[in-house]
Amino acid sequence: MGTLATPLALFVLAAGAQAQITIANHGFEELYFGSNLPAEYGGDVPAGAFPVGPPPAGWTAYYEFGAPIGGASIGVLNPGTAADHAPNPAFFPGGAAEGDNAVLLYMNGATGDDEFGVEQTLGATLQANTTYNLTVEVGNIASGAGLVSPYTGFFNLDGFPGYRIQLLAGGQVVAEDTNTVAPGEGLWATATLQFTTGDNPIGIDQSLGVRVVNRNEPDDPMATGIEVDFDDVRLTATSVAAVPVLPLLSLPAALLLVGLALGERRRRRAVAA
Repeated sequence: MGTLATPLALFVLAAGAQAQITIANHGFEELYFGSNLPAEYGGDVPAGAFPVGPPPAGWTAYYEFGAPIGGASIGVLNPGTAADHAPNPAFFPGGAAEGDNAVLLYMNGATGDDEFGVEQTLGATLQANTTYNLTVEVGNIASGAGLVSPYTGFFNLDGFPGYRIQLLAGGQVVAEDTNTVAPGEGLWATATLQFTTGDNPIGIDQSLGVRVVNRNEPDDPMATGIEVDFDDVRLTATSVAAVPVLPLLSLPAALLLVGLALGERRRRRAVAA
């Protein structure tokens, strides 16, 4: 009977260069066609304003069950800063997480936990043996009033509806982060989703996509208005591969090398004696 030869090799995970995947309007600074901003604003969102309507440029609306939800609003928020709102409370005392604007996902009271948000299909495709890092700033807006007409008036925004950030391939979710960060009122927190594909992942060569979602599950059941805001959506890809760093050896060959090494060590000791 022949000797069973068991292949042996040492592998390490080798990482390639990190690539930034383009996300259009990643910071929501650009508006959309059909903006309902008054003409005197010149197409820009002034501090303390939050026009709603079509999603921001480059993004499309997402509804869990395919149809718009009553009470749900999607828009662009320029929260301003504490200095802009002084002496009154600010939506976000430190302003937007990046730039001036953020996307707002507002629900006028809970309506059966139906989720909604915005999403974008990207130019890149899902690749094998690749680590994807999706990073999003998640905001918990504080109660306050807008600063300019027609956005003035006090809004009770206490409470947080929960969020999801999702990585898509071919329109299907391949990885998601749900409520791993919990920003306090008027604060931002960085949510990071990391996903590594194998040799033949589901959705390979399909277009990547990103989605940010208001879960519509308020932590306060008496909340009259619940909103989550998102900013600075970033996605990177880093190729990884299992690379052999020692020659492939059969088990007998490996044992033979060990035996030869031990024999040579004994011989040297005998000569020295």
